[in-house]
Amino acid sequence: MRTDNSWLGSAEGPGGSYIVGSYGTFKIVYTVGKYGIDDGGSIRVARRGGMRPQVDDPKAPGYTTVTCSRDVRLIADSIPITRTLSKEIELFGSARSTLRASHIRPFWSAFQVDVKDGSLYEGDQLVFTFGDTSRGSPGIQLKTSREAEYLFKVFVDPFGTGLYKPVEGSPSITIIGEMVSQIQVVGPSHVVAGSPFDVTVRALDIYGNRSDSYGGKVSFETKDSNAGLPESYEFIGKDAGAHRFPNVTLKKPGLQRITVRDDDGLHAVSNPIQVLEREPELKLYWGDAHGQTKETVGTGSVPEYLSFVRDVAALDFTAWQGNDFQITIPLWEHVKEQIRRYHDPGKFVTFLGYEWSGLTPGGGDHNIYFLGDDEQLYRSDHWLIEDKVDEDTDRYPISELWETFRGRKDVLAIPHVGGRHANLDFYDPEFIPVIEVHSNHGTFEWFLLEAMRRRMKVGFIAASDDHSSRPGLTYPSGGMTTRGGYTGVYAKELTREGLWEAFWARRTYGTTGERIIVHVMSDGHLMGEEYSTDKTPEIKVKIVGTAPLHEVEIYNWDELIYRHPFAEPKDDSEKLIKIEWSGARVRSRPKVVTWDGGLKVKNGRITDHTEFAFDYPYQGVEKVSDSELRWRSTTGGDPDGVLLRLEGNDETEVTFDTGPTTFTFKPKDIQYEAKVIEAGGLNQRVKVSTIRDELPDTLEFSYKANSTMNGLNAYWVRIVQADGTMAWTSPIFINW
Repeated sequence: MRTDNSWLGSAEGPGGSYIVGSYGTFKIVYTVGKYGIDDGGSIRVARRGGMRPQVDDPKAPGYTTVTCSRDVRLIADSIPITRTLSKEIELFGSARSTLRASHIRPFWSAFQVDVKDGSLYEGDQLVFTFGDTSRGSPGIQLKTSREAEYLFKVFVDPFGTGLYKPVEGSPSITIIGEMVSQIQVVGPSHVVAGSPFDVTVRALDIYGNRSDSYGGKVSFETKDSNAGLPESYEFIGKDAGAHRFPNVTLKKPGLQRITVRDDDGLHAVSNPIQVLEREPELKLYWGDAHGQTKETVGTGSVPEYLSFVRDVAALDFTAWQGNDFQITIPLWEHVKEQIRRYHDPGKFVTFLGYEWSGLTPGGGDHNIYFLGDDEQLYRSDHWLIEDKVDEDTDRYPISELWETFRGRKDVLAIPHVGGRHANLDFYDPEFIPVIEVHSNHGTFEWFLLEAMRRRMKVGFIAASDDHSSRPGLTYPSGGMTTRGGYTGVYAKELTREGLWEAFWARRTYGTTGERIIVHVMSDGHLMGEEYSTDKTPEIKVKIVGTAPLHEVEIYNWDELIYRHPFAEPKDDSEKLIKIEWSGARVRSRPKVVTWDGGLKVKNGRITDHTEFAFDYPYQGVEKVSDSELRWRSTTGGDPDGVLLRLEGNDETEVTFDTGPTTFTFKPKDIQYEAKVIEAGGLNQRVKVSTIRDELPDTLEFSYKANSTMNGLNAYWVRIVQADGTMAWTSPIFINW
């Protein structure tokens, strides 16, 4: 009986390290195994991310060739390959220019070659040259996220049956970060005056990866003259672009920020740090508790993932959330072992968990978390697991999982939107204290509003749903549309028990990846809490942003009841026109909306413009003339936009023209209360409003909730900053 796949042959490849997004040539040599490859058999070379190969244009990027040591006919993805007079066969392609071979998750796409008019024998070789430059191609482009083991995974179907098995020891390369584009410094949001804490400095490339080669010398500054700051430090190779500095102290109570500069002129200002005179009852902690690794649909190992959250993202807590239908028994044991290994109460908290990944009609995506670290795994299905020995533990639909967990206080679930979305028909308050409203997949305000319309008593969080082994610092790439999010938690202590209590109390809020400090109270009750009163509630809001603030709104359930007027222009001298477009196409996977287009001004001119919230380096606004702007833009629920300073008169008109919608407006008719143009899809709309040109990054105000209804109310705050980052606070539930 065969116990391995050595009979399928072997594969060799380039090895070595390459820079993210770079072009290269990668030669994979497959040596046929014991059984050979029959007429009708196939070989696939799969990768996770990067430019798709093409066989049509030898001068264009991605050009790929295959040579064979035996004279057979080869077809690439149903594209005939021209036979040469020798025993070498080269890919020239035909009319089709896109290769369409698909493979089993997580190797979604693969380059496939079928063997025809003959067979391959043991020892024969196929040479795949991805990015063949011999006829003018610049090569094939690597993906834009860092990866320690980027596989060229070789699969073969010797019998032509459609069943592909992996060749052992498929070759791999290492993809490292680009040259530094920016540096960042992060620290805790709450510290006690004089008590030591850590700060982390990281160097990032243009794609948001840590810059492996960074060797800058950094120094620290703050306005606190008595602060205990680190000495100047020169980054070394083992830092790989990130270094943690312990024993930092700030002595002066109040709001502080730490500035870091390097010897090449780069500088960064930290997130706001609130220096307190004494230890508070509740401290603000940050986490990203949602992501996957190479064992399921992501990249990187479980230790890489957990150490990144701790050492590079510098967050306080995390969890691993692999898709259940890919979690084998050995993998679950490995995950449990690593969760125990990295758990360090008071410093870094890990939770055991997984993603119950049933189809939407049966419940949809729910992250399951345990208070303990040695728990039974109840999957939705064994779909991609060959070993069915524990199939009796599957629970589907998710209501069966609820019955299995009924009465337990050491398990909770968080519905979210990923590829599939959670089905809120299966909401059970015994297990669901909060829902996820933002991730690397997109911004899902529609999901939040649906929960509010259903009067679900839930709080809000955000996370990354990271697939690139950089949780807590996840940037758009590979089909993911937005930066990953953070969860802010007001907890009594940094322990599993402390965070667990805070989650069930809903003292949480979500941000789109920034440490915005938000504090919302009413009558002494913090966000997430529920209380009763016969007085008109007064909602007290404190915000310390990481950028100037653009919008602060208060909702009661799903109804907007107050838009704070801090950003309203006082006169024309400080007035800008803000045009913001946002939304998703559908609730499921192909959610991205393309907003490529522009605007034209008639009877006036553009004197200045500023981009708003674009996510990718290759997207943004281009000025064509004083009367025209063009842009490339996509949204996945999140906003993009532009701020305009215009010169004109009462006859000035602006025409907005994109695929989803076209309309014309007169700037003289635009007010602080936004003009909204619906554009189909899911919350697809354009908002046009006026806004001040200079705005604060901190705000404190009170709002008398005059729209209070009899019965249960749910007041929550929505925040948008000048860089497009957002935050949503859990509701305060008030019985009136």
